[in-house]
Amino acid sequence: MYEDTIGAIATPMGTGGIAICRLSGEESVQIADKMVKLKKGKKVRHMPSWSMALGDIVDPDTGGVIDEAIILVMRGPRSYTGEDVVEIQCHGGTLVAQKVLSTSFRLGARPAEPGEFTKRAFLNGRITLDEAEAVLDVVTSASEASLYQAGRRLKGEFGALVEKWEDGLVNALALLQGPIDFPENIDPEGEHEEARRLLDKLGKEMADILSRAPLGLALSGGVEVCLVGRPNVGKSSLFNALLSRDRAIVTDIPGTTRDVISEKTEWYGLPVVLLDTAGLRPTQEVVEAMGVERAKSAAQQANVILYILDDTEQLQDEDFQWLQSWQDRFCIAVITKTDLGAHLVDVDILDERFGDKWVKVSSVTGEGIENLKQMVHGMFTSLSDTEAVLPGSARQVDCLERAYQAVKDALYYLDEGWTDDVVVLCIEEAAQALMELTGKKVSQETLDRIFSKFCVGK
Repeated sequence: MYEDTIGAIATPMGTGGIAICRLSGEESVQIADKMVKLKKGKKVRHMPSWSMALGDIVDPDTGGVIDEAIILVMRGPRSYTGEDVVEIQCHGGTLVAQKVLSTSFRLGARPAEPGEFTKRAFLNGRITLDEAEAVLDVVTSASEASLYQAGRRLKGEFGALVEKWEDGLVNALALLQGPIDFPENIDPEGEHEEARRLLDKLGKEMADILSRAPLGLALSGGVEVCLVGRPNVGKSSLFNALLSRDRAIVTDIPGTTRDVISEKTEWYGLPVVLLDTAGLRPTQEVVEAMGVERAKSAAQQANVILYILDDTEQLQDEDFQWLQSWQDRFCIAVITKTDLGAHLVDVDILDERFGDKWVKVSSVTGEGIENLKQMVHGMFTSLSDTEAVLPGSARQVDCLERAYQAVKDALYYLDEGWTDDVVVLCIEEAAQALMELTGKKVSQETLDRIFSKFCVGK
């Protein structure tokens, strides 16, 4: 429990119906008691937990009324942070909320840091670290699917699965530790076989969740879909068509797009970050060359690559080279300008070399646009059924990957007949990684990095 009391405005800045000033800490009730006069003559310090009352916010120096507000008292440990929490619901507006907050600072509170309320909830044992990350995911969700998954993590479903794995690792450790501590009383072969069975089961479950990780990360941050191709093949026109509005400049002049243009959208419940890029070609023009390099970099980092082909031109050798280089990625060949009727792109060659990962579209008529969106959507949703629990951050995936690798190492050393001490070290390494995931063992640097992404009032 912290000794200092923090305060912040928990609602967005600007004009609105209500603004909420939140206090948390040992002195939050006492500070509110000094700055609030309840209508019925009661004192804030006498309010029971989880009760509300109407009162005036007064200047402690002049006694002047700042605003009329509703006061909500939540005493620890049954509060969001696990500490005494007071929420002052005043009228919306930047000035009045700031005056209420600054009054609390004059009476002993200090400004909260970004995410400090949620950080205190974690440090006080109210939530796990993965649940704290889910709070941010809920706030920033841009689609129904991302909100659904974030809500499940916030309820602790993913954390419960990780806890089950931790228990399994503890059981495996017990099976291996017994023959080490009591070699004369325990048959090591039977214990080894049971430990092997248990570790194999845990490894398969972890691998199953890891196979769905791309979808979990995509739902949290959005699927990056990058449009690339030679100049003037219709990338910017398609970019606009996929957004249903004119965002990128479209001309007949090659090299119009010089930088990566990014826009967020949603396709069938899947959050998408759509990227338009410069045309891929050798060039001596300095600015365009920088754009080409950025296009290559964007494609390298994207979740899905849409390689654009112009249906009024035949396939070029460089088209095959680019498509071949991305064959092991989520890459779709998109044939544009089909409304012009030329049909010079040989789809039989695409079928032969790249299977069914191609689609024909027209940015003018809209033909094939929905098919393309469905293809991208299907690539990701096929990674997981709708009821699967998914990790929500790269940090969680990293912890899970390290745990899975350690379990694989433990199985390898068991099969190769290494001493139990070596296998035990691998299992302990796996357990350590899972404890980092839920926050049971985590560095201050990691905590600072996670909570710095939050807004000040959360």
